[in-house]
Amino acid sequence: MKSLNTIIVIICLFISGFAFSAEPDAPTIKELADKKQAAEEVIKALTDAPVAGPYDEYNRSTPRSSLLELANAIKAKDFDRATNYLDFRNLPFSTDKEPDNQVSADLVRKLSIVAKRAMTISVEDLSDDPLGHKDDGLPSYRDRITTVNTKGGPVDILMQRVPRGEGVFIWKVSNATVALIPALNDEFGYGAIGEKLSQTFPSYVIGGFEVWQIVMLAALLLIGYVIAYVVTFLLFKIIQKYKHFNKQRLQKFVVGPLRLLILVIFIRATFDMISPSLVARALFEAKTFLIIAVLWVLLGVVDLIINRFAERMKRNDQESAAVLLKPVATTIKLMLVVLAVVSWMDNLGFQVTALIAGLGVGGIAVALAAQKSLEDLIGSIIIYTSQPVHVGDFCKFGTTLGTVEEIGLRATQLRTLARTVVHIPNALFAAGEIENLTSRDKILYRTRLRLSYKDTPDQVEQVLTKIRELIDQCEFIDEEDSRVRFLDFGEYAQELELYVYIKTQDFSEYLEHREDINLRINRIVEAVGVDLVVPARTIDLQQSADRLSESK
Repeated sequence: MKSLNTIIVIICLFISGFAFSAEPDAPTIKELADKKQAAEEVIKALTDAPVAGPYDEYNRSTPRSSLLELANAIKAKDFDRATNYLDFRNLPFSTDKEPDNQVSADLVRKLSIVAKRAMTISVEDLSDDPLGHKDDGLPSYRDRITTVNTKGGPVDILMQRVPRGEGVFIWKVSNATVALIPALNDEFGYGAIGEKLSQTFPSYVIGGFEVWQIVMLAALLLIGYVIAYVVTFLLFKIIQKYKHFNKQRLQKFVVGPLRLLILVIFIRATFDMISPSLVARALFEAKTFLIIAVLWVLLGVVDLIINRFAERMKRNDQESAAVLLKPVATTIKLMLVVLAVVSWMDNLGFQVTALIAGLGVGGIAVALAAQKSLEDLIGSIIIYTSQPVHVGDFCKFGTTLGTVEEIGLRATQLRTLARTVVHIPNALFAAGEIENLTSRDKILYRTRLRLSYKDTPDQVEQVLTKIRELIDQCEFIDEEDSRVRFLDFGEYAQELELYVYIKTQDFSEYLEHREDINLRINRIVEAVGVDLVVPARTIDLQQSADRLSESK
């Protein structure tokens, strides 16, 4: 059973580590949003300012203007116009096999797919000079658009300054880059299934996904749910054989968070089949649903473990200690939620260092402000674990005698003999000296019998003998530890000490037996003919008055 719990915890720790970390090479939502905002600002500035360089009907005078017009043509699905922005010269393959320049338009379409899936372009870094960048380490007739990380290594996507005629030069996507489009499409394209589906469904984009991608994602969700259902069904049948777990609670955990986690893991494993764009992948790498699923699983595991401890405490007659499990579970859950939120924000690209530092400073301030409360909480933990008293016990704390009515998280309540309620802070109660009177296996009755000096030694001996017979004959007296002795010759009486243990834990019953003992001793004293004496003091009032007058 312990091994099963250990395996569950290890799996949860592994999954949480897998969920709460982002891939370092993947662009985040924040980075894409920043680039998009910068591009919109550049485009807005270009619409208000004239383009440098010679006039060109396709606006290809600078690298920036040429690339932006290419993007506009692709966005409008005008691939025939977009072919004017690619350099098709000296390619290792021919583009004249089909009529109407179909191969060239297909290359533009493939380039747009690769761009959506693998390129992050900083528009403001593109040159708006007709001569391009001069200090980028490239030939003067080439400019770098961006760099794509491929399986074979990084590949530069280039613009090239080419002659248009009449001594005029314009900027197009370099033929070196155009030659790489088929290979890039093999790695970053839609694939055979995606190509067919993309041509079957409308080319609308919803939330970063095309229609065919949404349809395929829905199919994957259906398949993933069936797999998750089968796996969790079999898993529940196996685990329910362990009678230590509550079946209803276990079924709730398996059907809810665990099934969602399996579904999310399946979607993550098959997500590349839908060939997501950079925006969709950025949403995917934020691991929003995975973090939610893992968080739900961890919260469920906390509930299972806490409930398991609670049931064990109840079986061990420690129900009062189970009160502590709720705040402990709440604290753990709160920490998990904070960890999940911080990890999610970090995956989105936000700088969480300052936030964590602020939480640390705030935590210190809260800890200092709640120092006494924390001390009382720790005190309650000590009381519940060491259990010096239980609810209903009669105890003595300092000078206070009372019955424990409640052991709270802040204070312990004692009902005193005067029927008042005393609230003792747990930090003070746990550190103090507690005498649990209810835990006594027997109660001591100790008193002294003072016999007159007029009584003879034989009479004293008779009293001792009869009281010892009383101790031996009474069923409620522990005769082994009880005694009566001639203890001392006092100032005014012969003193006998009665030291008797009454076999009861109930104080009311103890009082009844004590009364019975006193009555029997009274009869013994009367039968023997001795006298019990009390201390007496004689005050001479006349002598006191004389002393008072002399002092005046």
